[in-house]
Amino acid sequence: METNAAQVQPLHQGRLVASYRAHLSQQDLADLMGVSIHTVQRMEKQVVIKDVERRQLLIALLGIPAAYLQLTTDTQEQQVERVMLVYNDDPMSFLEDTVNARWTTLLIGGALHTASGLGRLVQGVESFAQRIPESGWYRRAHMQLSMVYQLRGSVEGDLLHHQQALDWYQKAHTVAWELQDAELMAAARVREGIILLRNKQPREAIDYLTNAVDLVQGKGLPLLRGNTLCILSEAYARVGQAQECWRTLGLAERALEQTPQAQERSYREFHAEFVHAQKGIVALILQDHDRAVRLFDKSLKTYPPTRVPAKAGLIVRQAEAYYGQGSVDYSADAAKEAFSLAVAVGKNNILVRVKQLHTKLLHDGWTRERGTVELGMMIGEYERARRQVIPSRDAQA
Repeated sequence: METNAAQVQPLHQGRLVASYRAHLSQQDLADLMGVSIHTVQRMEKQVVIKDVERRQLLIALLGIPAAYLQLTTDTQEQQVERVMLVYNDDPMSFLEDTVNARWTTLLIGGALHTASGLGRLVQGVESFAQRIPESGWYRRAHMQLSMVYQLRGSVEGDLLHHQQALDWYQKAHTVAWELQDAELMAAARVREGIILLRNKQPREAIDYLTNAVDLVQGKGLPLLRGNTLCILSEAYARVGQAQECWRTLGLAERALEQTPQAQERSYREFHAEFVHAQKGIVALILQDHDRAVRLFDKSLKTYPPTRVPAKAGLIVRQAEAYYGQGSVDYSADAAKEAFSLAVAVGKNNILVRVKQLHTKLLHDGWTRERGTVELGMMIGEYERARRQVIPSRDAQA
C-alpha cells in the first residue's frame, strides 16, 4: 500500500531537523540555508515548519524523508531536486564536504561521535551514486561511495565489530576496483590489514599491506605510502621478522621527505610523530621496552592534540612499555589516561587493551599498588555504568 502524507503520523519537524543535522552545527546549517542562526534556532522549536520551500531545502540538504516533513508527491520531490540545485549549484561538492566532515569527526572525536546518523549518510551517498549516469559526476560520486564505506568500516572496527568492518572495507574495495582507483583500493587494503592485525592474523595482514604498497608505488602518494609502510612494519614485527621490520620503517621515513603531487583522499595519517610512534610500537612488540618508552615520549610531546583517538592508542602502548620495564605506577597512570580518552571517543579496542593490562598487573602480584587499585576502580565504575545503560536500552526497545 502506498504511503502518503495523510497516513504518516505528524512528527515534530523542528526536532527532526535537529536530529538529522547531527554532524552539522546550527551555524553550519544556517550558512547552508542562507539564513541567520536565530532562524535555525526558531525553526528547530517548531512543530510544523510552515514555509514549504524551507522544508524542501531541508530535505535536500539533510536527507530527511519527504514524508516526515509532509512532502511526498512526485511534483514536490522534483521541486526538492530543483531547490538543491538552486541553493547548492554543485551538489557533488556538498556531498564531498559532508563526507569529509564526517571523516574529520572520526579522526578527532572517534567512533561514538561519528556513528550518530552514519547509516543515513551511507544510504544518502548510495542513493546519490545510483542516480548519477556514467558521465559527469559519476566518478566523483563513486569515489565518495568507496570512502563512506571505509568510514563505516572504521567505525565498526573501533567498536570491535571486526567482521562487519571487513565487510564494509570489501565493499569499498569493490567500488574502487570498478573505478580502477589505486589510491582508494590501497586505502581499503590498509584498513583491512589493520583489522587482521587486531585479530592476531599478522601473516594475512602482510599480504594486504604489501598489496597496498604495490598499488601506490610511483603514484605520488607519500602520505598513504608512508602510513602503509608503518603499519606493515608492525605486521613484520609480529611475525618476528625484525630486519624486514626496521627496513620498512626506513622506507617510511624517506616518504616524509616527499611532497604529495595532489591532495590525497585516503584520510590516512602520516607525519614525523606518527613514525616515532610506530617505531615505539615495533620496539614494544620486539620487547625492547626502554627504547619503546623513549620513542613514545618523543612522539607524545608533539603529537597533534586534536587526534584524540590516535593519541589514546599511543598512550595505552606507552603503558604497556612501562609495564615491560616494571614501572608499575607509571604504567597504571598511563593506562588510566588512555582509558579515559578511549571511553570519550568510543575506542573499544583500547578499552580491551587497558583491561588486559590491568589483569596482568593483578596476576603479577601488584594488587595493592596505588596505580593498580585506581585503575581497577576506574574500570569497575565504567562497567557498572555500562550495565545500567544496556538494560535501559533493552527496555526502550
